[in-house]
Order: sequence, then C-alpha cells, then structure tokens
Amino acid sequence: MSNELFLLALAVGAGLLALWIHARFPGIAPERMGKTMLHTGIAFVFLRLIPGHGESTPAVFISVFLFVLPALVYALLCSIWMLRLVQTALGVTR
Repeated sequence: MSNELFLLALAVGAGLLALWIHARFPGIAPERMGKTMLHTGIAFVFLRLIPGHGESTPAVFISVFLFVLPALVYALLCSIWMLRLVQTALGVTR
C-alpha cells in the first residue's frame, strides 16, 4: 500500500468515525458557540503537536494510531459541531 493510499484511507476512516460519534452520541456536542470554538482550537492544537517521523515502521504505525487518528477524528468531530451550530444560527432546518 502506498503512502498516499494509506493517508486517504486514514482520512476517510477518521471522517467516518467522526460521523459515527456524532450520530451515536449527540449529547456530547457543545450547545454554545464559544465552547465549540474552544473545542475546535484544542483539536487543531492536538494536530500541531503530533510527533514527527519515526525511525522504524512499527514506531510510525504506533504513532499514527495513537496520536494522528484520534487527533484527526476530534478535529473532524469539532468541524461537524461547528457546521451544525452555523446551520442552527442561519435557521436551516434538518
């Protein structure tokens, strides 16, 4: 599997996990814009703090699944929450 294909699978998987979490646990979404923006900021700080390249293949995979995947899922989940709040503010019905 090439690096590009793995990255695509990781991104799609993270997006599907974020959608599942949003659908399965709707009560965890913050109701106020300030809290949502705080969560979004924290999520993107987590993405910036992801460690660099590992020296061995197992170290890279451990890093990806322990740090990158959860941070990406959290960032995408926060994006879903932000989109939901913007829709509510604009009066768009579901």
